[in-house]
Amino acid sequence: MGKGDRKKAKLEVDFDHNSAKFAADPWSKYSELHEKCPVAYTKAHGGFWVLSKYADVARVARDDITFSSVPTVVIPDNGVYNLIPLQSDPPDVQRYRAALLPFFRPKAIKALTPKIRAFTVQCINNFIGRGQCDLVTELANPVPSMTALEFIGLDPANWHDFAGPLHQMSYSADGSKAREKALEDLTNLDEVITSTIRKRRRHPKNDAITSLVNYKAGGAVFSDDELHGLVKMLLFAGLDTTMAAVSNALLYLSEHLDDRQRLIDEPKLIPTAVEELLRYEAPVHAFARNVTADTEIGGKCIRKGEKVYMSWAAANRDPDQFDSPDAVKFNRKPNPHLTFGIGAHHCLGALLARVEMRIMLEEVLQRIPDFKIDTERVRHPQTVTIIWGRTSLPATFTPSR
Repeated sequence: MGKGDRKKAKLEVDFDHNSAKFAADPWSKYSELHEKCPVAYTKAHGGFWVLSKYADVARVARDDITFSSVPTVVIPDNGVYNLIPLQSDPPDVQRYRAALLPFFRPKAIKALTPKIRAFTVQCINNFIGRGQCDLVTELANPVPSMTALEFIGLDPANWHDFAGPLHQMSYSADGSKAREKALEDLTNLDEVITSTIRKRRRHPKNDAITSLVNYKAGGAVFSDDELHGLVKMLLFAGLDTTMAAVSNALLYLSEHLDDRQRLIDEPKLIPTAVEELLRYEAPVHAFARNVTADTEIGGKCIRKGEKVYMSWAAANRDPDQFDSPDAVKFNRKPNPHLTFGIGAHHCLGALLARVEMRIMLEEVLQRIPDFKIDTERVRHPQTVTIIWGRTSLPATFTPSR
């Protein structure tokens, strides 16, 4: 394809996932992309290609040779994430995942499940007598945060020290005062992580950090930078994503009373409802890839050195893949959503996230079944760098013990 032909085929769109306008309603933009330009180019953040079709997103995610995760999977790259193994390619990604896999096997998650239930009950006990709460700051945020710190090897009581800056990093706009404060706080957390790694070398414990410190891949232990990246990945993945998923699900159930009542009457439907709600409003909207060789996607010529933005959330609403994609169907089968990714980087914590989400929905529907969220006071992020979820869900309900 010649230069002139390429320009003719290169359809530019107004797309900036970091804008407040997009964050307020990403779904209408995804629908527009599906209808008019499923493979489109935007000049935002130095320029990148936006993929919204399920088949295109899945193809790119499976091809680690043409579409690299190095040096970053974030647009724009602010240099603070350093998430291992997310920002790694084979064979390194397999080496890192092998070290993390034991923490996410079904047996490990089963052992952690009573603790997740206890954290959930504890949080609800703290507000159930008041008849009002914020379902994000008092439930969807602390439960996954405490759970993550528990198995990583950090004190769950300090969950807010970690969750606060991590959420601010995910939800604040580049250049904002909130982002600057988050970067400052993350520097302090980096020091905590580094200090804890050193302590585990001297005084091992039965936790994930100790296991990673002692893990040998091909006879060699991980470097300090690798260990730091692995622990930071566990924190980001464990704290941000589940909070967003649960907040989205709770708001949906507050606004759709028939579906809520159905889950109250038939709690066995909750696991399939979790899958559908994860598809409907994906908490992780997208990751980027770096193109290593000229290729073609959807009739568009993509050049080596360019970036592609794989939108999991848009793929989950692709009408060519899902019947009535903008409707929630708790009986949707099959439901091959891409919320947890696909390919070499498929989310290791998918089972943990599903269990956390299921338990929180079970407890909420059993203990405060008439909860009503004040939609006028719901808050959402000002940017969608990676994560999209509600940041505040003020709710009222019949108080009890």
